[in-house]
Amino acid sequence: MSIKKIGRGPAMVSALAAATLILAGCGGSNNAPADTTSAAPNTTETADNGGEPVEIEYWHRLPDNDGMVKVQESVDRWNKDNPNIQVKAVKFEGKPQESYAKIQQAVKAGNAPCLAQVGYGEVASEYVAGDLMDVSEYTKEYESNYSEGAMGMMKLGDVVVGLPQDTGPLVYVYDKDAFDELGITAPTNWDEFKAAAEKAKAAGKYIGTFQADETQYRLSGMAAAAGGAWFTPEGDSWKIDVNGEASKKVAEIQQDLIDNDLILKIDRWSDDFGAKMLDGTIIGTVAAAWEPAFMLDNFDKDGETAELNWQVAQLPEFNPGTPSTGSDGGSGVAVISGCKAPKEAVEFANWYNTQVDDLVSQGLVVATNQGQGKTPEAWSKHFGGQDVYAELLKANENMNPNFPYAPTWPAVGTKMNEIGGNVKSGSAKVMDIFESAQQEAVSSLKAAGISVAE
Repeated sequence: MSIKKIGRGPAMVSALAAATLILAGCGGSNNAPADTTSAAPNTTETADNGGEPVEIEYWHRLPDNDGMVKVQESVDRWNKDNPNIQVKAVKFEGKPQESYAKIQQAVKAGNAPCLAQVGYGEVASEYVAGDLMDVSEYTKEYESNYSEGAMGMMKLGDVVVGLPQDTGPLVYVYDKDAFDELGITAPTNWDEFKAAAEKAKAAGKYIGTFQADETQYRLSGMAAAAGGAWFTPEGDSWKIDVNGEASKKVAEIQQDLIDNDLILKIDRWSDDFGAKMLDGTIIGTVAAAWEPAFMLDNFDKDGETAELNWQVAQLPEFNPGTPSTGSDGGSGVAVISGCKAPKEAVEFANWYNTQVDDLVSQGLVVATNQGQGKTPEAWSKHFGGQDVYAELLKANENMNPNFPYAPTWPAVGTKMNEIGGNVKSGSAKVMDIFESAQQEAVSSLKAAGISVAE
């Protein structure tokens, strides 16, 4: 599912400044030590209820629509089989970004749930704000149940805040019938992409898009695929490398495609995007793994699923011979500060996050490697009978495991989307996105009282 940005107001800056010591040593490297001595109230204790069942509340934002396996149905199975650990599922009905304020309010009031859904982009900011616990001692036995890239999103150095649930690795989606008609195939690298794009453009079609409203995660995901590591701890500071070599490679490739009108500049969530797919102008695009679940729904008529022959492939390689991709969305189940039963909470989180069929029914691309999941029938019809889910899980395994987000990531993403809009209008270049994001990352961390390695 898509992750939306949250604002960075004074309260967030204050929380980040107060948590400067927590950040010393946190980052993408699993070998970096993390100082969590200041992370109150992040104490870890096992529950002792005097023989009474442990009660755990879990806040989620999953769709829970008709036809899906409702979260409560799954929880009921758990509760029946685990009388000593009873779970209550609560659906958060507001906007995703509003859930974090709700969690923070509950932590301050002392009535927070033990578990909550947290987007990967918010893990660092929520941890330094004091809302998440370090439960690394309880997650160790379960971490091998998940793809390395997804598990890395739940870590800040040695700190682990929970377990990953779903993912959004970038993939490539294309209309195979249109490609066959043009005599082109799905590109495996960006040289092949440009050659195919030239043939498509000659026929008035586009095999790629520049989506200004998805700049934050689309471009950061590509930089991750190119081998980038934007946020890395160095001693008591963070090293910021948003405009480094990986980003330069992405910018050069994307700018060349834009300059030669080989990818269409368009907003992903505009009505025009769907219209351009329907009329055959857009016959391919880079997409997040959660998009195939619905991106071709505009082709359906009168409640009937259209039989199409689109396909899902891996993201074209930035370093030929090295399959890799980056994250565009996804979330985990995190343990909330003040939880009195973190061990049991992690145990349930692992169980639920490995209920593959239940989660797939909710439209998720699961983070777990414990079972593949079945491609839903509607997807199969849209994608020519392809085992779409298997291809998406393959992308999971190719995801860069060393690309966590900084605590001020929402501010960085806002700046990226702003400059992305300028790229769409022609008043900026792709590299300007990364240069501006670098400046924003440095300034926002410093404004929060966090040291930046120069």
